[in-house]
Amino acid sequence: MDQNEAAIEKIRRHHAALLLGLREPSQALLAAAGSGTAGREVQRELEDHLAQEILPHAEAEEATIYRRGLEVPELVPLLQAMIAEHGRLGQLAGALKEEVDPVRAAAIGYAITEFFSLHADKENDLLLPRLAREPGVSLHELLGDMHAKLEG
Repeated sequence: MDQNEAAIEKIRRHHAALLLGLREPSQALLAAAGSGTAGREVQRELEDHLAQEILPHAEAEEATIYRRGLEVPELVPLLQAMIAEHGRLGQLAGALKEEVDPVRAAAIGYAITEFFSLHADKENDLLLPRLAREPGVSLHELLGDMHAKLEG
């Protein structure tokens, strides 16, 4: 396995962990809404995961991997759509934070989870493999740059 393949696998695992961090509280929020309980604590957990993990991850991706991908004309339309999806995730996170109705909060949480899942699949299956084939691209280095942005 070369460095780009290893970086793709590492990113895939990280996306799976991010998704799990959404899916568990989202499912708990759905269960709370279904049982008629408020679920505000679980809603806060989901809000925190979005604010502390998902949205900073998206920002760091745009500043590193996406920026490099925008240099590949073939990838520009895909990346423009994915950047717009990051914006939509931010809007949904804001809507969740403002929502007081438990059923509506559960619906928003479910939508966020499924939306992120599709977004991560697009990145894993379309963007990263194509970008890895681009001459001179080191996903390993871009991933390092991304982690540096996340850490400080």
